[in-house]
Amino acid sequence: MSRRHERSDADVISVTSAQPGRSEDLDSRIVKYAWMMSIRIVCFVLAVLTPSPWRWLFVVGAIALPYFAVVLANAHRSATTPAADPYLAPARPAIGERPTVVAPTDQDVSDARETDTEK
Repeated sequence: MSRRHERSDADVISVTSAQPGRSEDLDSRIVKYAWMMSIRIVCFVLAVLTPSPWRWLFVVGAIALPYFAVVLANAHRSATTPAADPYLAPARPAIGERPTVVAPTDQDVSDARETDTEK
């Protein structure tokens, strides 16, 4: 037995504009930061192995790369993913404060007696 109740007049809400989950966001930032730190390790190794003019270029890259890695890993998400539209619930009909009772008039009672012919 299904406990799911479907209404035929219900609006279908799209979630395609929703932002990715926090775990997906964190994983992507970790991957970006890890790639940049691996480039930093390569810069350190090349600074030791290369001759003098190129050595200083790799040393500057190894020193400056952590700053750019943090900034690029954290700023990328806000620039590419727009915020989702807020959900506005549809209006629901409300029950009145007091139910109204319609009392029959004398005319309605007399009409009902005249039409009742089955006795």
